[in-house]
Amino acid sequence: MQFSEHPMFSEGDLIGLAGVYIYVGIIVILASKLEFIRTAKVHRKFVHIMVGNIVFIWWVFDSNYVMAFLAAAPFIPLLLLASPYSHFSKMKGSFLGKTTEESHDLGLVYYAISWTILAFFFFDLRLIASIAIVAMAYGDGMGGLIGKRFGKHRIHGPKTLEGTLAVFFATLFASTVVILFYQWLDVQGLMATNLPLVGLGMVLAYALIVAAFVAIVELLTPGAFDNLVIPLGTALLLYLIWAVPSGYVYPSPFVVFLGAVG
Repeated sequence: MQFSEHPMFSEGDLIGLAGVYIYVGIIVILASKLEFIRTAKVHRKFVHIMVGNIVFIWWVFDSNYVMAFLAAAPFIPLLLLASPYSHFSKMKGSFLGKTTEESHDLGLVYYAISWTILAFFFFDLRLIASIAIVAMAYGDGMGGLIGKRFGKHRIHGPKTLEGTLAVFFATLFASTVVILFYQWLDVQGLMATNLPLVGLGMVLAYALIVAAFVAIVELLTPGAFDNLVIPLGTALLLYLIWAVPSGYVYPSPFVVFLGAVG
């Protein structure tokens, strides 16, 4: 993994930052203004799912520092201030606060933490990080949405068969799209995935493995913790079955530490 010696702003970093904040702003505005979203009270799910599309933007970043600490980490304290644990009544009463109330207390905070960790430590493997993000955004998001609206057959606590199937198919679709997109970037010379290019058969194989894994993890993981377990677990799984066999060697924690503080 290559760490920047000094966190400098490149053209790619500036474009990435602008893209992330503009996109998030648009999503928040749409979630707060669109009548059908307000009526259905699915603000959090809409934001949860749509923010996952940032993976189609963050490939332009040139620095893991900028991507993690300026594009992702700032949302952690912001969402924490809007959470039920906050003492700032104005933030709790804001749109973000109302959106957080639909969640499992710190669910969106964990979401932002996962983004930050993956952005920093999987910067050189953004294909894997991106699959992990859409697995959380689309898989977990659609599972909760479909499960609550149409779930009738409970299979584990409040989790339903319908919701679990939604997790599986949403993750399968999103993972396939992300792999094809990042391989296209690699072929075009726009960004190296640092992974061997694979044919459609292997693309579907990886997507199926991820979809099955995420469906099981989402089914068994309690509350908001799936916003941590799903993306980080998915990234680790893909690292072991895709990156390691291809010869990619992740640096030791000591090297990572030196790179982060050097």
